[in-house]
Amino acid sequence: MNETVPVAPGRLTAGVLRGGAAISAVCFGVALAAGLAGVAGDGGDPTDLPALLAALAALRPWAWASLGILVVIATPAVGLLATAAEYASISDRRTALLAVLVLGVLTASLVAALLQ
Repeated sequence: MNETVPVAPGRLTAGVLRGGAAISAVCFGVALAAGLAGVAGDGGDPTDLPALLAALAALRPWAWASLGILVVIATPAVGLLATAAEYASISDRRTALLAVLVLGVLTASLVAALLQ
């Protein structure tokens, strides 16, 4: 018998993690450049989406730093979803389920932190 063993995927997961790191670095870079350029802005509430979008358009440093932080926080969760999808695509249900369970733990931790 000449069976082929499926190779563990990782391209999508690696791309998600690299992309998240690059996007957050750009956001932090814009925040730093805007701050050094003297763009005014006292800060705001990153959970107020209209205010955040307006502040991003106005190049407010706090908004770009907040976006960078949000991307840094979201990247591992999106990476876990990508991992689950990749392993499910090669029928490795155990590893896919493990990725989903880890994502569940992260989600529960976030909910617990927000409820405090």
